[in-house]
Amino acid sequence: MGRVFRRGLLDGRSALVPGLTIWTYDTAVDLRRRFVDQPDQSSDTFLVKLERQLAGAPHATIVLAAELLYVNLVPLKPEQIGVPRKREILNEVLSWANGDIVIPAELDAPLTGFINGGQAFLNYRWAQFQFLVLLVEQLLEWAPHERGDLLVDPWHFQEECRHVLASMGHNKARAQLHVLQALLFPDAFLPIASTQSKRRILTGYRERLPNPTGDDDRDLLALRTLLQEESKDPVNFFADPWLSHWRPGAAQVGQQGWLVRGFGTAGQSFLPDWLAHGYCSVSFGEVPEIPAGATKSVIQQAVARAMPDATAQARGQAIGQLCLFLSQMKQGDVVVTVTADEVHVGTIEGPALYDLSDGPDQARRRPVKWATAIRPLRRADLPEQVQSQLQRPPTVYDISTVAAELAEAADLTDAVEEELLKVDATRPIELPPVGEDLAGELLMPVGWLRDTARQLERMQQIILYGPPGTGKTFLARRLAQHVAGSDRTKLVQFHPSYTYEDFFEGFRPVRNDGGSVAFEVVPGPFKLLVDRARKDPANPYVLVIDEINRANLAKVFGELYFLLEYRDEPITTQYSPEQEFDLPKNVYIIGTMNTADRSIALVDAAMRRRFAFRRLSPDRPPVAGLLRCWLDRHDLPGRPADLLDALNSRLADPDRSIGPSYLMNHQAADPEGLELIWSTQILPLLEDQLYGTGVDVEEEYGLDALQAVVAEGE
Repeated sequence: MGRVFRRGLLDGRSALVPGLTIWTYDTAVDLRRRFVDQPDQSSDTFLVKLERQLAGAPHATIVLAAELLYVNLVPLKPEQIGVPRKREILNEVLSWANGDIVIPAELDAPLTGFINGGQAFLNYRWAQFQFLVLLVEQLLEWAPHERGDLLVDPWHFQEECRHVLASMGHNKARAQLHVLQALLFPDAFLPIASTQSKRRILTGYRERLPNPTGDDDRDLLALRTLLQEESKDPVNFFADPWLSHWRPGAAQVGQQGWLVRGFGTAGQSFLPDWLAHGYCSVSFGEVPEIPAGATKSVIQQAVARAMPDATAQARGQAIGQLCLFLSQMKQGDVVVTVTADEVHVGTIEGPALYDLSDGPDQARRRPVKWATAIRPLRRADLPEQVQSQLQRPPTVYDISTVAAELAEAADLTDAVEEELLKVDATRPIELPPVGEDLAGELLMPVGWLRDTARQLERMQQIILYGPPGTGKTFLARRLAQHVAGSDRTKLVQFHPSYTYEDFFEGFRPVRNDGGSVAFEVVPGPFKLLVDRARKDPANPYVLVIDEINRANLAKVFGELYFLLEYRDEPITTQYSPEQEFDLPKNVYIIGTMNTADRSIALVDAAMRRRFAFRRLSPDRPPVAGLLRCWLDRHDLPGRPADLLDALNSRLADPDRSIGPSYLMNHQAADPEGLELIWSTQILPLLEDQLYGTGVDVEEEYGLDALQAVVAEGE
């Protein structure tokens, strides 16, 4: 893997295209101008944006981009990015160049990887790639002998990498620096991509290094050398006995992010005191001191005694807020507070305190190290998804899904731990690219499939529509499985009696322990899928809605229609008004619509605006010719395809055409089987569609009539 990077810098030759020189200063400058100097600020995924940025680029520039992506992706273990996914990404980029380029066998083998790059690699691929582009441009400006000297000196190489990182204006590419130096100099740098993990290891073993240098990598090398002298096995800090030394005990709840509003009675702002003295607080002045870390029952008792005349709702809100502030917030968590125009970010430095020196409204405190006391963030400059999370009403609530982005903006990169990066919902979701393998499996044009996948990626809701037998449901399910995998795909089928309560949530009878029946709010398949997706923001989830136009869509979706267009803005729902609900951007919807049941023209404007539509018609790609391809693949005669073409030509109505799936069956190759399919499936469908028109379906579209037409054509 390091051979690609080393050889490219030393002799300029491509590893993917033998004989091609691509590692030149001019090519690196061209790549930098296209990618770094013209950033794509859209919400599209990294690959979609990269394709736009490289549109019209020279062959050498595209191949250099592919080789830098190879350096970026290949070191990662399959648990992070699987080998097939790596191949898909690389082949997608190489397909933009002129000619067919195949990954050589000697470069395919290392795709298994050797390091866990951390969530930063998934969250900030654009930053990792930006770092590699800038580094290569800088090094290719040097004389060849200078590059040669650099590539044998690990500490000089690290110094140059740090200079490039500092020039970028952010630290989102730190993980790439760690991975690259471990890739090129495994004897000097440990295969650890997380700054937090390195520092935790050194903290856990601080008694073994009496004279640390303060440089994490040099100290880790010294520590590994020391421990290796005591062990017969290679030292691995992520396996016992070494792991338990620096990360002992059971796993605890990971780092979280919290918003705490700094206003007291009569709208008084406490923020100046918070920022000046390093704390945050919540009021509930009528409630006396409660110990830090108190259980919920203790807090309930204290609130009940202090607020006897309050409503049950008011007491419940006080209990919930105090539980979060006293017991769930913890040292190391990210904390955020806001004004009308500004945002302040810091980290919690210790347990809750009770200090009456400034009065009961500010007595309940958490020590905070504020990073923005002098230079606050501007709310208007933050992404819309972040801004929407800052608008919710509670005094204290969990904002972990946007906390990493806020911490990065406040230059708190080193404080962001892996757990918080894993739930970061601000980064674009990258769907797997569609390749020749999927197109070959489905016997469909790869270009049409790619366009469909891109429409799904951009709109997040798409409907496949067309007449019966065009494979809408099969394609929807297969595309969903390609995008999200079987475990993250859910299928529901709409019908005339399907309701909001069936789809999202509603009261349902539930039998309790005593045997009696009570009604409770029960989530439906859509809400269950959304709840799963919200806990796993790094991965896509797909809901397939079969026969979407057979239900009353306005009745089924209700207020959810709003979220299909404005995902970042939470709403209240009918059966859970006390909880705001939003639609995560990693949830996708694929619907199917049978035009024989209801024309697309009858779909209301709200539906049409929120969904992309892709037609599947027997007389146009990708369905045209599909049956003939399937018959050829299975070495079957082409007569069924001839008959289907003759039938649809006679019908001369795209919405009443018959799709090929009825005849994509080995039974259709046998005359008796073909007759059975025609008489029991195709003709009854046509009789239903042509009812009342006076057409003799058997005479016009029967098998005998069509065979005569085909024979005449021959």
